[in-house]
This record gives sequence, structure tokens and C-alpha cells, in this order.
Amino acid sequence: MKIPSALTPVVDYVRRHISHEMVSNERFILLLVGAGVVVLFSILFALWNLTGDMSQRLMTAKNNLARMQVEATGDAWPKRLETTQALKAQLGVRFWDAPTAGLAEASFESWIRGHFTRNGGEPQQIQITRSSAGARDGKTPATLTSVQRMTAKVLAPFDQAVAMKVLGDAAESGKIVVIDRLIVRAGVNSRMEMDISTFIRTAEPQAGGRPRP
Repeated sequence: MKIPSALTPVVDYVRRHISHEMVSNERFILLLVGAGVVVLFSILFALWNLTGDMSQRLMTAKNNLARMQVEATGDAWPKRLETTQALKAQLGVRFWDAPTAGLAEASFESWIRGHFTRNGGEPQQIQITRSSAGARDGKTPATLTSVQRMTAKVLAPFDQAVAMKVLGDAAESGKIVVIDRLIVRAGVNSRMEMDISTFIRTAEPQAGGRPRP
């Protein structure tokens, strides 16, 4: 079998590096050369696909960059910043206002006692504690390090009308007031136990508040 002249350099290389017994069979040489050509084309095809994929990724990255540049130079981000600052201001005024944490406890107790009295009730005991305003996983984000949660445990005779009015006052309060727990204990002298929480922002070290009678 006559070997094509185009493959002569390859055949000479094979003859120089492979044993004489193997190169004596021209069909084997052609098969070996053909396998090499197939491998070469496979490598070139893989490189072509890789180049095309990288070109597509580059085009996508350029499009994303162009879109981000348009958004950054437009008025969308300033408007979002204004909206965020306005929302932050609205949330800020909903914290319980007081110069110190101790005064915050006193004013919160006064607020609770006043709403009970105004609605015809009289709390027997109000005990206030403070704790970290961390997330449920126990971690406190940096934005909440200066925020504390005040919780008032209120014990009072149960009166349905009084309880409903106090709950309504808490819902309509301009501050963040949360009813964490409400338990009614029936009996000759029925009573209710209510946990009411709010939030304060202070630079003072966080510490548990002392019980209040």
C-alpha cells in the first residue's frame, strides 16, 4: 500500500521511534497515524468549544458590566438611598425614647401602668428586664449592638374589657410595642400574666434591668 506523500514525515518519525517489526506493516502505520489524527482533531475540537464558551462568558460579563454602569450613573440608586433613609428615620422614631436605659425602664413602666389605669384596671406587679436584641440564632448583627429589648412582665386581675383595651393601645402605639405572651388563669380571683416588649437604642452597656414591684 502506497503511503500518501502528506503523511511521509509522520511515517518517517514513526519508523525512527518504533521497532522494525512494527513499522514493517504499513497498514499498522496508517492505523496509528489515523488514530493520531483523530486525537489531534478531538483536542482541537475541545479547544474550539472551550474558546466559544469563554467568549460567551466574556460577552455576558460585558453585558452585566454595561447594565451596572447604566444603573450606577442613573438616578435609581439615589432614589433608593432616599427611600432607605426615610424608612430608617421612620423606624428610628419608633424606638422607646429616653436619655438612659434606666429612664427608659421607668417611662415604659409608667406607660403600662397608665394605660391599665385609664382603662379601668390596676396592675399588681410590673417587672422589667432588658436583654440583647439579637437574632433567633443568638447572634447580634453589628447594626443591633446598641439596641436593647425591654420586656415588662405584668401581673393584674383579669378583666376582659381592660385586656382588650390595653391590647388595642399597644397596637395603636407610635412606638414598637409587642405583646409576647398573654396567659389568663381562671379561678376565684382570676388574673392575667402579660409580657409586653419594646426596644431602646442606647450607648450604655447592656445589662439586665432590676425587678420592679
